[in-house]
Amino acid sequence: MARVQTNTSKTNTSNNKSGKVVQKSTVSKKTGMKASPKREPTKNEIRFFTIGMSVIVLTFLVITAVVLIQYFTAEEEVVPYEDYLHISVSDLKYITQEDDYGVFGDFSYFNGKDEYEDLRAVLNSNDFIYVYFYRSTDLDTDIETAINNIEDVDTLALLFIDLDLASSAELFTTAEIAHLNLDSEKDNMFLTFDINAQTFDLQSRVSDILIEINKL
Repeated sequence: MARVQTNTSKTNTSNNKSGKVVQKSTVSKKTGMKASPKREPTKNEIRFFTIGMSVIVLTFLVITAVVLIQYFTAEEEVVPYEDYLHISVSDLKYITQEDDYGVFGDFSYFNGKDEYEDLRAVLNSNDFIYVYFYRSTDLDTDIETAINNIEDVDTLALLFIDLDLASSAELFTTAEIAHLNLDSEKDNMFLTFDINAQTFDLQSRVSDILIEINKL
């Protein structure tokens, strides 16, 4: 009878030697920054600052005073001959141009136009039409006084054109009114249109204009 042998294997266990791990603790040193002491402004700096503020305040007060003075003393802008009837170059053309039958003074263009109501009224109720050409930047005070002294001026066909207006340059280039012989070099002109006689008379000397105005 065979013997069964049992082999017992020994397991060699290696013992690990545990070593102590020495941990070095790193100590961080906080370097504290010393706050620099607050610097006080010097006497010169304080003086310059005071002077600067004084200049600013003084400038503001001066500007305010000037604006207030101008506001309270400014006169209202005066428009010359504001209360009189002004016309344009186009209006003058229709008033004085020659029609297809050789007649001057066909006012039919203004019929039915509400904006020409006042102009139409004086054109249809007068035999003479007067047009005064002036420069608003260079008024002749003698002529102005003479015009202001005209009695019942509202009933006359006395019309005004300001030569200083940009549109007035067309007075000297429009072919339909070339027969009026307007002079671009003159600052004052007074035109008389006799509707019945079909004549035009233009005065450009102040003395002659005053004579014509004093007849009205």
